[in-house]
Amino acid sequence: MVATVQPALIGLVADDPEWRNTLRTALEQEGFQVRHQRVPRTLQELLASSSAVDPAVLLVINLPNQRFDLPSALRFIEQFRRQDRARLLLLLADDARESERVDLLEAGADDVLVCPFGLRELVARCRALLRGLRRGQRGGRSTSEPSVLESGAIRLYREECRVVLDDAEVVLTPREFRLLECFMLRPGRVLSRAQLLELVWGPDYSGKTKSVDVHVWWLRHKLDRPGCASAFVTVRGVGYRFVPEAPTY
Repeated sequence: MVATVQPALIGLVADDPEWRNTLRTALEQEGFQVRHQRVPRTLQELLASSSAVDPAVLLVINLPNQRFDLPSALRFIEQFRRQDRARLLLLLADDARESERVDLLEAGADDVLVCPFGLRELVARCRALLRGLRRGQRGGRSTSEPSVLESGAIRLYREECRVVLDDAEVVLTPREFRLLECFMLRPGRVLSRAQLLELVWGPDYSGKTKSVDVHVWWLRHKLDRPGCASAFVTVRGVGYRFVPEAPTY
């Protein structure tokens, strides 16, 4: 008996029915399964409807300007990530400046695509995100790697995708979590920005290395303690090194 491979599932959330059908047709023609719906009237409805979908799905959401301004979109992403830290999230924005796209990515979106865009680009972005997910699943950790990583007051629970600092949970975006995990798996090693982009963002990422600096800044902001040296050490002209501490207990 030959095993069949289930096509990747995409949750498509968009208001305009003609636009939604165009996107659905393009994705289905490329072999994806698509579940589609209108954008709910409130963030709460969108959170509820999204959380009901299989968590393995890539969620593609069109955020129309007339309903979601930037602050409300950031609020939605932050609330969504509190409920679901693992699901891939691709946002389609009617309009967004570079600084706004950075804010959306920092809040927890995995990618942002700004209108106008070609359907081929949308399909390529979906595939790139799913490839990164599959690489992580295939490459998972070996049996010799621990499920909990510790450094001083920081504990990273890999199975649960959560981080605790001094017994208090710290909310990280998926990319911040992956970056911290990457550092904690390689304590004391100097990692170049290019290496970090490859390990965390994936080989398909075509953005700037500045993204690494921004994410390290956020890790410092969330995990460094007043009066203590940062665990994230800048190696000038190269990248960063994570300096581990002994467990505090």
